[in-house]
Amino acid sequence: MSLNRILLIGASGNLGSLILNHLISSPSGFQVIVLSRESSKATFPQDKRLEIRRVGDDYPPDGLQAAFRDADAVISAISMAGMHQQYKFIDAAIAAGVKRYFPTEFGLDDLPDWLVELRPMFRIKHDVRDYLAAKYAEKGQQGLEWTEIVCNVFFEMGVMSGFFQFDWSSRTATLIDGGDAKWVVTTLDTVALAVVRALEKPEVTKNRLLLVQDFRTSQREILDAIEQRTREKWGVRHVQYAPWLEEVKNLVRRGDESALPKLTFATVVPGSRWEDREEFANRLLGLPTKSFDEAMDAALKNVV
Repeated sequence: MSLNRILLIGASGNLGSLILNHLISSPSGFQVIVLSRESSKATFPQDKRLEIRRVGDDYPPDGLQAAFRDADAVISAISMAGMHQQYKFIDAAIAAGVKRYFPTEFGLDDLPDWLVELRPMFRIKHDVRDYLAAKYAEKGQQGLEWTEIVCNVFFEMGVMSGFFQFDWSSRTATLIDGGDAKWVVTTLDTVALAVVRALEKPEVTKNRLLLVQDFRTSQREILDAIEQRTREKWGVRHVQYAPWLEEVKNLVRRGDESALPKLTFATVVPGSRWEDREEFANRLLGLPTKSFDEAMDAALKNVV
């Protein structure tokens, strides 16, 4: 099977724009279709291999099916706020005869029950996995195939947004259990390239969840790198994981939306290691990775 005509949803976003760049520059010569909402003011590169198709802002099923016509694969890089739209995307892809679907699945893999309970949007991640598997099973080998790229957390966004518990306004870091546990991180560009590499190897990536990463790091390592590069000494607040998590859960239960990123980070900070897992796909995809120093320099390019 070959996947030549690729339709991309969310092409103007942080990740989608990078996926688009890698699609256009791929030596595989993909024909790329960008799906854009009618009200969108986003602009896209001028390229003879790129076509723009418009659809209503509420993604009407008939409009989606028409837009998906003749596409071999559909990639959803829609934001988390729009993840629920994927059921429409999947149904339209099936109706239009699309061969492969890539869901908005790029973040966390393991989701504890308390996270799904307190952030219901995460339930959609696993529900979409189940929906894709069920739809494929209905038609067997003729069904809509899927590939899921999972990266744990986006490194540069975690550093600069405060997600890793670094408050840039006060130059204060909250280190959890000393900040020494190491967890998987991936840069946006590496995730985008992984999507394209999976398209280039359709047979070995069919109906598979693929774990990708650049490296493992810790709060402590990141803080040391920030202080070294900015030549600023940060304040440090030390907390223990269990009471910190309970405090965050209570804030979320009381409706404090500012605590939601902390709740999500609580699934990350205990640590992770993917290299020995069956789903680890860096080698399968021939994926080049970035070093910690390279990624750190890029993340802080507007700070130092």
